[in-house]
Amino acid sequence: MSTFTGFIPELPGIAIDCFEDAQRSQSSIFFLSHCHADHMRGLDKNVPLPGSLHLSPISGVFIKHRFPQHADVVRSFHVGEQLALKVHPSTGEAPYELYVRSLSAEHCPGSVMFYFEGNGTRVLYTGDFRLSSQKNFTTQSSGIQPAIVYLDSTFLDKDYSYFPSREESTARVIHLCTEWLAADQRNVVSLWLPANYGSEDLFLRLFDRLKERIHISDRQRAPYKHFSSLNDILTCDSSTRIHACTGTMRSNRNLNCEKLCNENSTSFVRTIRPSALRWRALQPTEQFWKESNNLFYVCYSAHASCNELGAFLAHFQQHVCDIRLNVIADEDDRVRKEQLIESMLGNRINHATSNNGAERRDKAQDGLSLNLNKIEYRTKRRTNHRAGRTTESSESEDNDCDLSYCKLPKRSRVEKHCAS
Repeated sequence: MSTFTGFIPELPGIAIDCFEDAQRSQSSIFFLSHCHADHMRGLDKNVPLPGSLHLSPISGVFIKHRFPQHADVVRSFHVGEQLALKVHPSTGEAPYELYVRSLSAEHCPGSVMFYFEGNGTRVLYTGDFRLSSQKNFTTQSSGIQPAIVYLDSTFLDKDYSYFPSREESTARVIHLCTEWLAADQRNVVSLWLPANYGSEDLFLRLFDRLKERIHISDRQRAPYKHFSSLNDILTCDSSTRIHACTGTMRSNRNLNCEKLCNENSTSFVRTIRPSALRWRALQPTEQFWKESNNLFYVCYSAHASCNELGAFLAHFQQHVCDIRLNVIADEDDRVRKEQLIESMLGNRINHATSNNGAERRDKAQDGLSLNLNKIEYRTKRRTNHRAGRTTESSESEDNDCDLSYCKLPKRSRVEKHCAS
């Protein structure tokens, strides 16, 4: 869950993925990386945004239908397209030119990263992402040289060094569905989702292979209906054989779904749980699915693994001066992630001593050093997923969890001492 507050201090007058009163009062241009709840905070307010909202075409369709009060300010632009904008900060700074380019983030349909150039800086904001091919990303990111990276640090943790690719995970889910549905005409599959949103790509791939529509509840239908690519895939007809209508709950109680609620039919239900949090310390040589009483856990992640984050940072390492983390659970989590980035960047790290703003080293000798400043994070509700046991609550990755507005001491920052 994102804990980013929406502001980039070096780019006053814009806000990204947060649209509360503070962001509206200080910004005239807005950006949305993708349409998941933790990145749309404040869009449900009835008052339209006080400036243009820039986003992908898929996200633009969703926002116009889900939040029609903002329809007039929606400005869609395609991956690879570059915008030239004039920013007029409300905080007294001089106006400046801002150039913006979007890159595919591959987190969900319509998800993008934003690359900003202007006001004397270069910033890459990743939003949530997981790349399917580093080679393809290298091609689309040609010419991008960020000095600052705002990173999806959801799985910036050594215990999550490896995830199978989504292609591998989806292939396993498809196999589990296919063999079960073929075994008996009465058999059905229940998908126990890790979050209210975020499984769109899995739905698309399942339908493409099995040609079986997926049953969802009326409550789920409201947001999904605005994704045109899902219109022919999701259904409120409970007679279908694949169900995602339990949402993030395993229990079938209180559902208006005859196939899942009939006590006499429970032996015909195979439950599949695609998720990532429970797969701590998974190795590439290990099996990434487990079964217990016809409940199958399958490792599936739409966020980059720790090793993938390392490869991503290495791609930009020549240019990056500052790495800022978009997902911080608490102070301990911040410290762990700072230390891990140090170890990832290896011999480029150098703890330069400071004596009241003391001397910087020669550029050829400069490395990386952790520094702290006064940018604050929101914190998310902390679950004890480091305790060595897995509980249903600790496995929740629900994007709709309420944010706690506790104050964290400071923002994580990894800064390369660049020559002035």
